[in-house]
Amino acid sequence: MAESFDLGDVPFYWRVKKREVQQPLDVPVCLPFSFSFIDDLQLVIQKRNPLVLQWLDRVYKEDANVGYLQEGHALADSYGGEFIEFFQRASALLREPPASAADIGCGGVYLLQKVRELGLTVKGIDPSPVTAAAGRKSGIEIVSDFYPSQSLTERFDVLFHYDVLEHVEDPVGFLQAHHKNLSTHGALIFAVPDCSHHIALGDVSMLLHEHLNYFDLESLTNVLLSAGFEPLLLESANHGGVLMCCAIPRLDSVQSHKVKTSCSKFLLFREKAMSALRKFEDIAREASNGELGLYVPLRALPYLSQIPLGLKLRFFDDNQGLHGCFYDGHDAKIESREDLFECPPSCLLICSLAFGEKILNEVRKVDNHNMKLIKWIELFDSNL
Repeated sequence: MAESFDLGDVPFYWRVKKREVQQPLDVPVCLPFSFSFIDDLQLVIQKRNPLVLQWLDRVYKEDANVGYLQEGHALADSYGGEFIEFFQRASALLREPPASAADIGCGGVYLLQKVRELGLTVKGIDPSPVTAAAGRKSGIEIVSDFYPSQSLTERFDVLFHYDVLEHVEDPVGFLQAHHKNLSTHGALIFAVPDCSHHIALGDVSMLLHEHLNYFDLESLTNVLLSAGFEPLLLESANHGGVLMCCAIPRLDSVQSHKVKTSCSKFLLFREKAMSALRKFEDIAREASNGELGLYVPLRALPYLSQIPLGLKLRFFDDNQGLHGCFYDGHDAKIESREDLFECPPSCLLICSLAFGEKILNEVRKVDNHNMKLIKWIELFDSNL
């Protein structure tokens, strides 16, 4: 794990605020960030930093930060619904129909309620006070702790989690702990962010301090096998940009798993990422006499250390729930598409890979101010 890629101090985004200044938390605006690589897993990771880990431990225990899988969130039905459909398909592959399940890192208990509706006995584990309150409201037992926990000793037919494995310091050890909480014919069903395209492009927009691990298909398979699990079903989701997986304990020895130990994958990622960062800086400098607008700005936050001092930034998003809010570490209020057309910036960078062309065409139809429009894909090498 000798290779690394230091990005310096990067905005510490972990929530959306209703106000520019929100007390009483004194969480830092920025924290250091470096990418590194575990070559025997072929896994891109955030280089472990004690200061970052200390602050993560604190914010996970705050009365916030439970993600989008909660009742009332605009994305819960599409993202959560697809995972529940996968849960059902995966369960049908098991030797016995599951009767019990535990959700690790269960947030707003949205998935626990959906699994309970399938007829399973359920339980959750999560350190957040938000989860404890959601569990009481829904009548679901919650262990208020991090996993693994001495307070969770029973065995379940299914252990499941959504967007959790990327947060843990030791993903192999974390999954190895699952064995003691699985019944004889039990299975692990989970989802993680799919970083395959980001790694291939050299796109550091996948960066979040909360995410310690950045999985693609290769590295996720290596982590599972190293932890003593065999993937039964592993596929990309249609929503949420995640890999969904069902795995069962391996019958053969964990020691039999061999992987390549080359760092070439990481070195290529670093080379492409440095090029993209330079291109972002060039765009920001060209806009320094006016305003730089960022459409779907969350993707761009890791790049903002590259902007020149004095450049005015504006954030735009189609998610109505974000309008009028602020990202931690930034004083730019999140505006709507209507705000964009009413008072456009001189340059607009559309920070979406999947919908960049669609958004560009929609903006171009209405734009009467000759904004300079740039798609996110233009940051990256044209031969990709």
